[in-house]
Amino acid sequence: MLPSKLVGRDVLLAKIYGDLKNNDAVLVYGESGIGKTALAATLASAYSELPGGVIWLPVENESLDDLIVRVARAFELIDVANSDTPSAMIGALATAIQQRKPLIVFDGDPDEEAVADFIDQCADMIPVLLTAPRDMDGPWSSIELTRLQPEQASALFNHIADMDEDDANDPTALVAALGGNPLALSIAAAAMKLNNQTPDAFLNSMPQSAGGAAPEALLALTTAFRGLPNALQGLMLMLAATFKGQGSGDLLSMISGAPVEGVNQAMEMLVNRHLAERFTRYGSSYYRLHPLVKDFGKSWLRGSQRLAGLENKVRDSIIAYASRFSNNNDRLAAEAENFVAAAEWAADQNDQDTPNQLAVSLMQAGDFVNARGYVYELLQIRRAAASSSTPFPAYTSPPSPTVLPQEDIIDEEFDEDIEEEFEEPPFDDELFEEDEVFDDEIEDELLDEEDFEEDEEDDIPIPPQELEPAPPEALGEMARLRASLVQARQLNDQRRQAEVLKTIAAVHVRDGNENEAISNYAEALTLFEAVNDRGEMLSVLETLATLEAKTENLDAAALHAARGINLADQLGEVGKQIHLVTTLGDVQQQLGESDAAIDTYEEALGLVRTANDTRTEAVLLFKLGYAHLDNNNPEKASEIWETALKMFKAQERRDYEGRVLGALGAAYGELGRWTEATNFHTSSLYIAREVHDKQEEAMQLNSLGFASVQANQLGQAVLRYRQALHLAYLAGDREDIVSTTVELANVLVQSPRHLLVTELLVDEALKQDPNDRDLRKLKERVTTEKIDAEARNVNFITIDGTARQYAENAYVLLDEA
Repeated sequence: MLPSKLVGRDVLLAKIYGDLKNNDAVLVYGESGIGKTALAATLASAYSELPGGVIWLPVENESLDDLIVRVARAFELIDVANSDTPSAMIGALATAIQQRKPLIVFDGDPDEEAVADFIDQCADMIPVLLTAPRDMDGPWSSIELTRLQPEQASALFNHIADMDEDDANDPTALVAALGGNPLALSIAAAAMKLNNQTPDAFLNSMPQSAGGAAPEALLALTTAFRGLPNALQGLMLMLAATFKGQGSGDLLSMISGAPVEGVNQAMEMLVNRHLAERFTRYGSSYYRLHPLVKDFGKSWLRGSQRLAGLENKVRDSIIAYASRFSNNNDRLAAEAENFVAAAEWAADQNDQDTPNQLAVSLMQAGDFVNARGYVYELLQIRRAAASSSTPFPAYTSPPSPTVLPQEDIIDEEFDEDIEEEFEEPPFDDELFEEDEVFDDEIEDELLDEEDFEEDEEDDIPIPPQELEPAPPEALGEMARLRASLVQARQLNDQRRQAEVLKTIAAVHVRDGNENEAISNYAEALTLFEAVNDRGEMLSVLETLATLEAKTENLDAAALHAARGINLADQLGEVGKQIHLVTTLGDVQQQLGESDAAIDTYEEALGLVRTANDTRTEAVLLFKLGYAHLDNNNPEKASEIWETALKMFKAQERRDYEGRVLGALGAAYGELGRWTEATNFHTSSLYIAREVHDKQEEAMQLNSLGFASVQANQLGQAVLRYRQALHLAYLAGDREDIVSTTVELANVLVQSPRHLLVTELLVDEALKQDPNDRDLRKLKERVTTEKIDAEARNVNFITIDGTARQYAENAYVLLDEA
């Protein structure tokens, strides 16, 4: 966002512009809030109309590979951006940079070695501009940006405050107190103007810093923050709690629960007050806090014991955002930095599930990762998951205080002064959960847009208890529930809060928002514990364990299931105990703990046999068999499944009968008895078709293909894999299309006559995933072997139509059988 006016920097602008025109690199450094970004933006605007344009990268100690990927993506060099080792592709990037000759800006806190290497290897013949909080050694000239002189400071203040020299309210004392720091001057002038304050009133309301230890910008920021309405305070603190102090209107809407339009209107107010900056990403508004504002917000939240809870809410919203916008590449690209930041923050909390969920969402987001060049970020997220070592997420404990950059360290004595000024923090978590309250605050500010800058009498923090919620009949279902929750919190009615949260969670489950539901159930559980309602505790534990198992939040599921089992036993709730023990066994299986799963399923079997529940007993035997199979005991698994098969037949449960037959096929395959395995899989296949279970049908066709390969019946293997491929295309499942194609092609490629058919299949699958290693290896092999086959005059088999039609033609044979 280009500053409206740059005051007192004309000489420096001319000097730096001259250096950039000579294709030199220039570093501008100085204290926080001194105007480095504004200066860089002004210089960049001069280059934006030139053919090379500008590549602007906000940086925070990124590695060389990070820089390569981001610049490559700006040039749409997707192969470079998607490389496993970006630094190995730096030559291709260097060529593109030299051809296009952009101005590259590294703004923020660059890593000295990384940017030096980048410039040396691929940007030594183009203009490069860096901003940093301190001087650095490298292939650039350094210029320190210092404070404004008194007359320059007055000019900037008067410009923003819309004052002139004849104004009766003399700002000289206030300007002097702000010490020539442009950020301090901008925040103070905007706050004074929009709050209809005099300079003396603002000066008198500023905290006193012992010995001038606190930065002037922090003094101005503290005073401006105090003058904000509750809703704007909450919004600023919410943005500060994000892991990079930035986010789109859509993400902020999800965190706050307020409509996007309302969030954008409120953020515009913070922008007008110079507390945030707004720019555009992919056609939508995106917001970022100055580092000093972000650090102030985090310090404030930490001091009021709210940071950990709000960071957890941010984490959950980022996970939900990645899932909700999985079909919108622009929305995903806009928040890619926040995905990585959330994953790395979670790893620091020993939370493995957050990066895993983000990785899964991105991998399932169509062609986003590969088509838009975000393989590197996906790998960073997956590395974050691998770096977390504690079995259960540790995000219930507050994180350790973050060490701020040296120039932004908040003096401890000054921090205490701030806390004395605000004996009771005005920020209220409930502002994030009540849409109507948030909207009312914004509406008050926007009653008359023309008078917005002149009349701000209502711009006073309002205690939450004085806010009147909208009538229940005027709200939607979720808004009504949130209004009820706010009311229960105001009355400190913990039981009512728990009941409403449980209802909200149930609505989220109904609507398919399972991660949001988990968060609400967890909060309800804490409240039911507080009122010692053990029956409700058990109900919530059972639901939580089920949802967490379904969403692969496995460690949390195991913990909640174990707690629920003990509580159900104490309360004599046998049905819930059986369900929870079974859930725990399922989770242990998913975690690869087959030994433990066997013991757990056996415990569940004891309970159901005592209860004479034969239907549940049969299902448990089915699960127990897989635990033994995964524990390398196919004989025991077969024995158990034979028993389960008899029970399912007696109960006329045809679907489970087919699944057990497929499981028996897998067990006999493990024993190397491929003829019997084929018979079992074939029987399972026809039952799956009978009960119209396409997923099970596809599984059995793939199993039959594998069994046929092992039995050296390659023609039969080709037929079964073709049929399975048809179902993968029918379901539109990219992973299944790719994996089944690989299996089919590995069989066909053994016949030189089928090389053209193999090539057709592989080429079609590569459209689904151009970076799949197995497909690329097959492509190389086919290309090589085709040359040899042509030299030997091999008579190639060709087919009419597409790969999809080739698969469908084989599937028709099943219908004719």
